[in-house]
Amino acid sequence: MHFHSRLSLFIISLLLSESMLSLAASVLAQDLPSAISFPSVPSGEIVGSDPTVSRASPPQERAQERAPEDRPSSSNIALPNTSDDEESTSSLPIIFDAQGALTRRADTSDDLPTPFDTSISNNFTSKSCPSFFKQFLADSAFTDCYALSCLLRDSNSFFYTLRSAPATSHLLDLACAADSDKCNKKMSELASSLIKDSNCGKDYRLGNPVVTDAYTDFITYMPVYRATCLTSPTTNDYCFVDAVTNTTNPADYNVYSVAFGSTLSSAPYPTCNACLQATMRVFATYAKVADQPLASSYLSSAQGINSKCGSGFVDANVTVAVEKAVSAGLRLTPSGSLFGSVLALFVVTLFGLF
Repeated sequence: MHFHSRLSLFIISLLLSESMLSLAASVLAQDLPSAISFPSVPSGEIVGSDPTVSRASPPQERAQERAPEDRPSSSNIALPNTSDDEESTSSLPIIFDAQGALTRRADTSDDLPTPFDTSISNNFTSKSCPSFFKQFLADSAFTDCYALSCLLRDSNSFFYTLRSAPATSHLLDLACAADSDKCNKKMSELASSLIKDSNCGKDYRLGNPVVTDAYTDFITYMPVYRATCLTSPTTNDYCFVDAVTNTTNPADYNVYSVAFGSTLSSAPYPTCNACLQATMRVFATYAKVADQPLASSYLSSAQGINSKCGSGFVDANVTVAVEKAVSAGLRLTPSGSLFGSVLALFVVTLFGLF
């Protein structure tokens, strides 16, 4: 509910924006007839029929080349002040939070979204827990990952970014250029530290939603990273961008919630295309890891998608949770040998983006 309520507010604002409708029309994805494979892919790139060529501009270069002016000006969506008390913060854009209340976005130097930008409060049982959040949110080893898993559900500023396809693509350029192995290790360390009693252990056991969300965000870093970095050789953009700009079927965005344990077992379903197939193939790999939320959400979602798209459209015969977690349940990726074989055999027909 938390995830979908934010999605609903975003879709409403998107549909009301004529400029975004025009932009969406120009970037709607088209079916791609050619087969795509990636026997060995750096930084999450999907290559074309020639496995030695990925793209003219890899994420690292695109992150540097994409002009800052491609990102939207905050003045484009800022609301006028209604109170003299707000005069000192009039330069900051106003967005809706998950409950529909107006909230001012934090001012950042590069206007990039940040996780937990409005949800950190005094609703903790110990002082150590909010201190832990403040510490990791200020740690460059965390922030330099631009982890989409920490933004999809727990960032108000991220939904502002989604108003602009260029801004979203710029964020993904940065996220996909990050050292995923290094970032995955960092997320694993944070997940382990989070649930210690000296940090947020008691709040985690009590079900504090901020803490439980953070734990899930950390352990889902890799599947979300790989899924949101899927790209299309025809549009030279990301499947994720196609999903958020597809106003004809907003449900395309919902597939990313499967990584957090939500299911797609009933309508509305995402568009039946190769982007959906590629995303679910990534998720199928991580559904084999016992402590991944995908272990409980993948199969019912795959069956639901196949009921719409046809039998065998995505793999619904995955044996989930077969890999035992290590280090107190904190293995965030499949074992090397299994994951390598999956990548070697991973051939998809792509419509949209990685």
